[in-house]
Amino acid sequence: MTRFRALCMLYASNALLMAVSSLTYPVIPLYIVGRGLGVTLAGFVTAASSLVSLVSQVLWGYVSDAIGRRHVVMLLGSVSMVLFSVLGLMLAGNIYGVVVSFILLGFGGSAIGVSSYALVADLNPGELGKPMGWYWASASFGWAFPLLFAGFLLRCYGIISIYVVVLVVSLALLAISTSLSFLLTPSNSLAVGGRRSFSAKPLLNVLSNARFLVVYISSLLFMVGDVVKNIYVPQYYAYVAGLGEETATTTLSLASWFEIPAIIAISRLLQHGNTIYIYAFSLAAMSLYLYINTFVESYAGAAVAMAMYSMVWASYIISTSVLIVEVVDADSRGTALGLNSSSFALASIVSNAVLGPTVEILGYTQLFKTLSAMLFITCLTTLTTLRSLLKRQDVKRLKA
Repeated sequence: MTRFRALCMLYASNALLMAVSSLTYPVIPLYIVGRGLGVTLAGFVTAASSLVSLVSQVLWGYVSDAIGRRHVVMLLGSVSMVLFSVLGLMLAGNIYGVVVSFILLGFGGSAIGVSSYALVADLNPGELGKPMGWYWASASFGWAFPLLFAGFLLRCYGIISIYVVVLVVSLALLAISTSLSFLLTPSNSLAVGGRRSFSAKPLLNVLSNARFLVVYISSLLFMVGDVVKNIYVPQYYAYVAGLGEETATTTLSLASWFEIPAIIAISRLLQHGNTIYIYAFSLAAMSLYLYINTFVESYAGAAVAMAMYSMVWASYIISTSVLIVEVVDADSRGTALGLNSSSFALASIVSNAVLGPTVEILGYTQLFKTLSAMLFITCLTTLTTLRSLLKRQDVKRLKA
């Protein structure tokens, strides 16, 4: 029962964390573009935010491995999010204040995301499919719900209303993290991990793992597609297809609502032998999703495209979550999950610095087509490589 309570807290924390992301990650760039400051500036602001997330995800993942107390990392992240939310609320009248608080929120959020992610695996040493399914289904719910009203709040009440909601959600995260810290104290029978030491071993173990590197590199390109889905597809819907800002954010929400049953369903289909095939499917599905968006010109088309994305994300997030845990040892788990989570931040840094100017030169549809082709090639290459590495591992095991 205590383990169940801890898992429920982790699911709730992930939902709240993603709620903050959905209130800021697509909305702040829309706010910048809507004020006439340009797509390029919006891209560079998002890239700066992602740089902070990239560094902090790797850092917090490593720290959680080193101290062996992931719940403490969660608590520190929650405190940081409250402080930066207050900063955003105080500076909401200034575009520079909005940008700075948006960037800094990623620091605290990374601590919560990486540590809660690893804690789910720590609390479930056996079958991971279903627990990870509920963990990511809660994330989709957290992402989807605020998008129903984020565009309305931005249009009617301004950016300050966004930061009011972000502060309330951050306070709820702090309450959950505090409760979880008491539940997972060393004196409690549910305590996981233990005090270790700071060394380079976890990072070296991960970086020398060929299967992890294949998953990480292909995840990086997948996440470029996800950046396009969250930033450039809404801009395309709102300002090129002429569907408006509210439709742009609402369609993002639609995809996430469909993700919830899709994630739960795929988590039940996932088995040890088919994980790499489900992962390859996610890469191919992302390729198809981007290509389909080149034809979107109506509300119905946008809804169908975003609904399709539910299977793209569900197959990706479940398969990678299980793959990473399978290919690294428990002592390096936080570092590996932190690195893998940072693939989105790294993709955002690179893609927003490059894709913003690319859109202004070539247009949105040409961008979608190019990335679609690249992802399809990545799908074939990744599947072939992972199967080859798996066969080599089986041969070594038989010889041993």
